Amino acid sequence: MVILQAFFKLIRWPNLLIIALVQYMIRFFITESLDIPHMLNHLEYAYGVICSITLAAAGYIINDIYDLEVDRQNKPQRMVLGKQISVQNAWTVYIVLNIIAVVTGYLVSEAAGYDDLWLLPILAIVILYFYALNLKKRPVIGNLVVSLLTALPVFFVGLFDLLPAIEPESQSLIRTAFYVICGYSLFAFWVNFIREIVKDTEDINGDKRQGYKTLAVLLGVEYIRYVIAILGMVLLVFIGYFNAFMFFEDLISSIYLLIFVSLPVAYFIVRVFRAKRTKDFKKLSLMLKYIMLTGILSMAIFTLSLQIQT
Repeated sequence: MVILQAFFKLIRWPNLLIIALVQYMIRFFITESLDIPHMLNHLEYAYGVICSITLAAAGYIINDIYDLEVDRQNKPQRMVLGKQISVQNAWTVYIVLNIIAVVTGYLVSEAAGYDDLWLLPILAIVILYFYALNLKKRPVIGNLVVSLLTALPVFFVGLFDLLPAIEPESQSLIRTAFYVICGYSLFAFWVNFIREIVKDTEDINGDKRQGYKTLAVLLGVEYIRYVIAILGMVLLVFIGYFNAFMFFEDLISSIYLLIFVSLPVAYFIVRVFRAKRTKDFKKLSLMLKYIMLTGILSMAIFTLSLQIQT
């Protein structure tokens, strides 16, 4: 039981749950609730979800393997690798998860009619490996890579499930749904990009000792706060734009976005300027998780509100 708990902690099961939740919310609250034509049946769609979560889980494992020394300095009390789970066993699980990702990726790409896109999981595996090995030590590019890979599962729902189902009579409806999904994908990318920089600031001391050149290390806590605040302001503007153009005539959704997304982002920006210690940035990271979750949940509010109005 202890080893099982350690395994779930190693693969960050709450994050994997969020990935699956987002993909199934798109399926049920956008695609099926709004009767939008789609390509994949429930089993084929599940292959895509399994591919996404196994890729993410493998990414967390390889990141922890190469972060072993840094984690011993930054968060020794939260480590499971090298304690409950050996590095050798972690490598085995990493390989198995990647095999599952490639197989399920092949199955979903075949079902969608994209013969060559089964290579995408392999590309993601390679990118995540080099991220863990080297890219995360570099300023900005590592943050961009992991944020892009975090947002792609949302985008791939539209790519594999909606676009292959386009017919002349459904073209307008599917394109609108695809644009909405792209909006959520961009939201996920930007929130995660901010969070990655916050996490780098949280780990700044250990990263310095290991010779990492993250943006937080290069700028220091004093100046990185301004970068985080500016990125937060961009997010706030994006949400306001999304609110005005997507939900302008939907009062329920507009109120939800204001209270549960926009105001928390504004509060986050205020808290950034007060952050000085590691625990302050840890709290900011948790706030961004909350903002990510409430932002994604808005698709359920939007759909329910639309059904009430019609």
